[in-house]
Amino acid sequence: MRERIRFRLAVLRLYPYAGRMVPLGIALQLVAALMPVAFIVTTSAIVGRVPAAVHSGLDSPEWRSLRNLLLVAGLLFVLQQVVGPLQFAGEFMLAWKVDDRLRERAAAASFGPIGVRAIDDDDTYEVLTDLADPQRGTGFTPGSACWGTLIVFGMYLQWAVAAALVGVVYTWWSALLLAGGSLAVRVAMRSGFGKHQRYERGFHKLRRRTNYFRDLITAGGAGKEIRVFGLRNWFRTHYRETALAALLPVWRSRRRRIYGAYLLSSPVWLVLCGVATVGAARAAAAGTLTIGELAYVLQGISLIGNLGSFNPQSDYQTEWGTRSFVGLEELERRVADEQAAENAGAPADGAPRTSIRFENVVFGYDERPVLRSFDLTIEAGKSLAIVGLNGAGKTTLVKLLARLYEPDSGRILVDGRPLTDYSVGAWRRRVAAIFQDFVHYELPVRDNVGFGAVELLGDDARIRSALDRAGALDFVEQLPNGLETTLSRSYADGAELSGGQWQRIAIARALMAVEGGAGVLVLDEPTASLDVRAEAAFFERFLELTRGLTTILISHRFSTVRRADRIVVVEHGRVIEDGTHDQLLGQGGRYAELFHLQAARFQA
Repeated sequence: MRERIRFRLAVLRLYPYAGRMVPLGIALQLVAALMPVAFIVTTSAIVGRVPAAVHSGLDSPEWRSLRNLLLVAGLLFVLQQVVGPLQFAGEFMLAWKVDDRLRERAAAASFGPIGVRAIDDDDTYEVLTDLADPQRGTGFTPGSACWGTLIVFGMYLQWAVAAALVGVVYTWWSALLLAGGSLAVRVAMRSGFGKHQRYERGFHKLRRRTNYFRDLITAGGAGKEIRVFGLRNWFRTHYRETALAALLPVWRSRRRRIYGAYLLSSPVWLVLCGVATVGAARAAAAGTLTIGELAYVLQGISLIGNLGSFNPQSDYQTEWGTRSFVGLEELERRVADEQAAENAGAPADGAPRTSIRFENVVFGYDERPVLRSFDLTIEAGKSLAIVGLNGAGKTTLVKLLARLYEPDSGRILVDGRPLTDYSVGAWRRRVAAIFQDFVHYELPVRDNVGFGAVELLGDDARIRSALDRAGALDFVEQLPNGLETTLSRSYADGAELSGGQWQRIAIARALMAVEGGAGVLVLDEPTASLDVRAEAAFFERFLELTRGLTTILISHRFSTVRRADRIVVVEHGRVIEDGTHDQLLGQGGRYAELFHLQAARFQA
């Protein structure tokens, strides 16, 4: 109940986004709710006046009164047909205005967290996905929930007016019983909707996997490989199995909680309808009710029952549509809390001056440990190479250093001070990190490089210098428009780069960050697309260019980092060896083993 109230209040906060569509929508729902009541009152009056009009003849006042009522009934009927399309258009416009504003908020929120753990969360992912593409989820948006709430308002209004008129025309107790019975059916059914919604939330991972399989089958990206390896039947089978695993329990829950609640409660309503109908018929037979009043009571019972009728569209809209908005508000509150702390703390100018120390750090993803009691001291102004096999935790420690994540336990010290004492924004301006999955921006070369220090985007000399130091200036100058060439063939005069060329652009971006004030340079597998000789030549030159900076190089190729001031070997989330290249070879440990193993491949 508390959650349902929270969702209803959430809808009220959405209406300001709809602007003038709100009063228009309310007006349409008022007309849609009251026009059937007016039509039933008019047709009941027609039924009551037919005998007198027939008896008095065509020119009698009774006949003219009947004719006027027929015209009014016809007009009401036509207006009811017109209101339907207007409601459809009104729903589209209101939902579009609300959802469009929320997508803007979702986009802002997705860039808001100072770390990435918030948007890695499953629930957060679902919220952002539902807002960006509602058909991926339940198909109902916050905008449709706003319209559905107006429909429910109209249903209650119609229920109250119809019941009041039955009380006036017939008896108050019959109106009270009918209204109570219809309301009881609705309460039972809505309770079932709430229980079903909470149950259905647990299947979003299966729905996501189903969508993934469907996209693989229908999109062209994986088409070549699926055909070459003969995977069509495998994906078709797994798509079917995953879809049914996501749907069958939901269908069973819907039958039990929604349809079942309706079927169990509706007999009460049917009994009350039967009692009221029989009572009204007897009253008409006894002369207490006129034939017109009887016609209204019978039709009024139907209108009162609309509140408890099975009308899933509006209920789905209001029950499911608000969920993503409530989730977005929770994400925004989390983002606001993080942003309040982003610039709080000590300035990081000149840091690190002495060292960065990982002290007993523990961290994992989804309860899977990656770093275990991790200890490492990084000397300021020196080059450090971190080597190890894939999955050893090399990239994770860089994410922690950049404060994209926070350690589960332990701490990171910069110049003897906890990293959390520094302003996040100020610290990140001191760190330039290029990850192995760096972004290929479909933007000009200038932007791809200048994003390392966005305030220097207009400084051609520094951009060219960064490109030259990264070994990229020669091929950039051969592009159609030099620095202004868009790096994508999907644009006129655009160009596509090879993997190795893209990596040099990314390295130039990191060097631009150094131009902008970064003092810690991190390159995570920066040369994976280069051949061994090109990689070795790059590192030799790069270490000379960055001498005096705190440089962290991550690689799984042991031979290419041999000139670093210091090398550590990470395995299973811990540092197992530490020293210079010569010292580690002399120890004859893991580094020596893997170094000789890799070297043997090129000596063969």
